[in-house]
Amino acid sequence: MGIKDGFGLGLLLFLAQAHAQEKPPLPFTERDSCPFECCAYGDWQAIESVDAHLVASTESPVTFRVSSGRAIRALTGVTITTQFGMTKILKPIKIGYRRGGKAPELSLLPGDVVYTLHYAGEANDSFWYQGKIYTDEINMPESSFGAPANESAVQVISRPKYEWWIKIRGAGGSVGWVKGANSFAGSDSCG
Repeated sequence: MGIKDGFGLGLLLFLAQAHAQEKPPLPFTERDSCPFECCAYGDWQAIESVDAHLVASTESPVTFRVSSGRAIRALTGVTITTQFGMTKILKPIKIGYRRGGKAPELSLLPGDVVYTLHYAGEANDSFWYQGKIYTDEINMPESSFGAPANESAVQVISRPKYEWWIKIRGAGGSVGWVKGANSFAGSDSCG
């Protein structure tokens, strides 16, 4: 193999590695998302008045207003990540469940990076790795950064920024989107 062949092989390896570490596109929308433990769609009640928008954006026109005390039906939701978080792998680790998966699918090595999209509940994050979405414990609380004292296999470099939007049906069948569930009772099936 000549210098030219070696250069070509090196370039291919570099491009393959760069592709393997690609980042998620922003903003990133994850459909059918319910981002906390015991999160449940269904019958909710407004605890304060809230505007429902045509699409999942505060810039979108308001389609109807839900008055305090009114019942609505939460149909589904989306999580929109505007800034992904970064977590660096420090030790070999097996993580990453796909929807409906029974076992982790990824065997990650030191130096690998996963891009967190949003909190998913019960110490789990939804994260992006090589173009696919996984869920697993990133092993750090929301407010923590750096290497933990227990010699974890991961180091949280940054946390994601995201919004949760819920598609609702109001009285009379009107459909719209509301940002977050703070204005409603019923989203938490645990309490």
